[in-house]
Amino acid sequence: MEKKFKYDAFISYRHTELDKFVAGNLHKKLESYHLPKNVAKKRDGQKNRIERVFRDKEELPLTNNLEEPILEALQDSEWLIVVCSPRIKESLWCKKEIETFISLRGRDHVLAVLIEGEPEEAFPEELLYEMREVEQPDGTVVQERTTYEPLAADFRGKNKKEVKKAMDAEIIRLLAAMFGMPYDDLRQRHRERKLRRLVTVSLGVGAACLA
Repeated sequence: MEKKFKYDAFISYRHTELDKFVAGNLHKKLESYHLPKNVAKKRDGQKNRIERVFRDKEELPLTNNLEEPILEALQDSEWLIVVCSPRIKESLWCKKEIETFISLRGRDHVLAVLIEGEPEEAFPEELLYEMREVEQPDGTVVQERTTYEPLAADFRGKNKKEVKKAMDAEIIRLLAAMFGMPYDDLRQRHRERKLRRLVTVSLGVGAACLA
């Protein structure tokens, strides 16, 4: 039986202005999201909404270990979403959250959100690289650093308004992964829903004009 997690996702982010802005808005959008009805009705017994997301509102000074509430939240989260900017590399707290989650759930349940800069300067090394044991021809085993490309959404914009607009479009990438659906399929369903809404509004305006 699949484990039931307390939190659908844990958001890891640097507590600076833009990073906090993105984390807060992402939190709200995830918890208020509803799958299109024609998609939800076909998912009998499967997750149809994001119920709870954990976002720590305070960045505490890191000693040797994570604070107990943070560790418990990581242990009880199905996904980790990392808000990536060049500033996150300065945070030992975020580094520890990423390392801890990967040790618990693996890399397949880690998602990245790019909000500023290029990936190579904004993505923490913990997301991009991993050490693997590789057996040599003579039978010896050595540690080898390999590159890993996390699933990422691009929220970048020139200002907060553009960032929110990009978030509205790109959040589908995160949701598709969290619901275990193909991205193109979920994006198409949203396009169809928007088209139906436009048609409904147009008909309503037309009827009002005739009246």
